Amino acid sequence: MKLTPLDIQQQQFRSVFWGFDPKEVDAFLDVVAHEMETLIRSNNGLRDELDRKETELQQHRERERNLKDTMMTATRITEDIKQNARKEAEIVIAQAENQAELIIQNAHTRLARVIEDLDELKRQKAQFEETLRSLIQTHSKLLDSMTERESVGGEMLSLLNRRPRTSPPRPRAESAPPREAAAGRGDELLNPRGQK
Repeated sequence: MKLTPLDIQQQQFRSVFWGFDPKEVDAFLDVVAHEMETLIRSNNGLRDELDRKETELQQHRERERNLKDTMMTATRITEDIKQNARKEAEIVIAQAENQAELIIQNAHTRLARVIEDLDELKRQKAQFEETLRSLIQTHSKLLDSMTERESVGGEMLSLLNRRPRTSPPRPRAESAPPREAAAGRGDELLNPRGQK
């Protein structure tokens, strides 16, 4: 049977001869009821506090579980990020190596072209020098030839001028006078190609 402070206060005892003093019994029962009420209130308060603490503990456990899950997720995400970063770094390195290879190949190709162009320029220079030498030799020979002709022409003029002067035969009406013919011959000697 569960007792409450009210049950204690309302408890009635039978009166017997030579029994306890009813006033003292009632007073004691009031004190016991009051104490019991205080204990019940305290007990209820402690139960409420215990319920609150258990609720808080449950919340803390829930938070701890969430925190652990979050930590595990963060660790997993961190590992994934590291792996992705490694893969991306490998891809970037591979791309950089490919670009470096392309740059080197392009540089080699350009170098080969420059060398070919240089060789072509050297060949053209040599050909130009050879053509120029040939042209200089040709002009030198032409100058020598012209100098020889001029000297031969001068000698011929001097020979013509040294000839004794005799009276020329009478020219025919159709022919040119001998002076003009002599002058014409001298011009031909001076200018054998007919240049003026």
